[in-house]
Amino acid sequence: MYVKFNKIWFLLTFVALLFSSLYIYYTLTPNIVSQDVYKFFSHYTVEKSIPYHKENRLLYISSFLVQLIFLLWFVFGGLSIKLSKICERISGKHYYLSVFIFFLLLWIILKLLSLPFSFYSYRLQVKWGFSVQTIQSWWLDYIKNSLIDIVLSSVGIVLLFFAINKFQKTWWVYASIFLTAMLFLQNFIWPSFIAPMFNKFTPITDPTILSMVNDISKNAGIKIDRVEEMDASKRTTLANAYFYGFGSTSKIVLYDTLLKKYPQDEIKAVIAHEAAHWKENHVLKSIIIGSFGIFIIFFIFNILLKTSIIKAQSLRYSPYIISVFYLFMLLVNFDTNPIQNFVSRQMERQADLLSAQYLHDKNAVIKLQVDLAEKSLSDVEPPKFIEWFSYTHPSAMNRIRAVEKSKI
Repeated sequence: MYVKFNKIWFLLTFVALLFSSLYIYYTLTPNIVSQDVYKFFSHYTVEKSIPYHKENRLLYISSFLVQLIFLLWFVFGGLSIKLSKICERISGKHYYLSVFIFFLLLWIILKLLSLPFSFYSYRLQVKWGFSVQTIQSWWLDYIKNSLIDIVLSSVGIVLLFFAINKFQKTWWVYASIFLTAMLFLQNFIWPSFIAPMFNKFTPITDPTILSMVNDISKNAGIKIDRVEEMDASKRTTLANAYFYGFGSTSKIVLYDTLLKKYPQDEIKAVIAHEAAHWKENHVLKSIIIGSFGIFIIFFIFNILLKTSIIKAQSLRYSPYIISVFYLFMLLVNFDTNPIQNFVSRQMERQADLLSAQYLHDKNAVIKLQVDLAEKSLSDVEPPKFIEWFSYTHPSAMNRIRAVEKSKI
């Protein structure tokens, strides 16, 4: 058995290296912002964010390239096949045990490769005053995340190998259906079991906040019956909020940093924004779009298995297929960043515009964007490529411009 570097692998790798090169170029090249930026932000605010974002972006792309280079060498250099054979010998020819051993070793290697970048990212947030986490707390979170990851990933890998060996022609259909079901299921599992492992969530009882929620509910034409506060301040100084779930699981979560540090009109603007996500069923729409993506991704990986993996027809797939899958997913996730982020930005833009309608006030939404950008050192007008490729939300200036142009 061996892995053939065919046209699909070439295309995926070429696109990833092209995007990486452009990302590095626009990160290192000084960006000239539009003059209307200074209607809302001072020169000091704009200049102060530059070194922070340069360091963050270089950290992100370096982490990706290190993993990419390693996996390309590991898969196509023959080391994955050698390790696969060792795992088969260690397992005493017990197939699924050899699969698990290979997965565990590769998982540890990739964790060790990414650990310096994860730790540096944490130190960067501390350096700029955004993280208040102790090193002990950070390690505890890291271990929790790692344990959740290894449990879910190991189960997923074993099920994947069962499917590709049992249903060699249609495994990708079953795998896609299973993962789609998991996307829906996580809306019940994550808020009930996973999120409480990291943070405390309490129903909001403040009459002022509840009055805001009632006003927005009436304007939006929806019933917002679950608004919770999250104790984010034990880790960060940054403010945030999010909408999660659909149907009976729908809820809005507000960071306690938002409630403590922002004026009431801006808090109301945040609630209006999250209410717009609720009204438009953005979580459900994201899951449906993601489900289509899953089918396409597994269909392409099925083609790759048949065209780049050379094996005897009667043999089962060897454990090294795990490394092939990891490389494929790394490349696909990176290469499709612009598509994923475009969808996300459209939803965020819609939520911004609807929030202004629910409030009957553009100024509150604009004031919120300015305040958020200043306190979080946002790159208020990044290079167009950077925003197109990596921003899940429109930049601060694009959000402000869209709201300014809207008709309320």
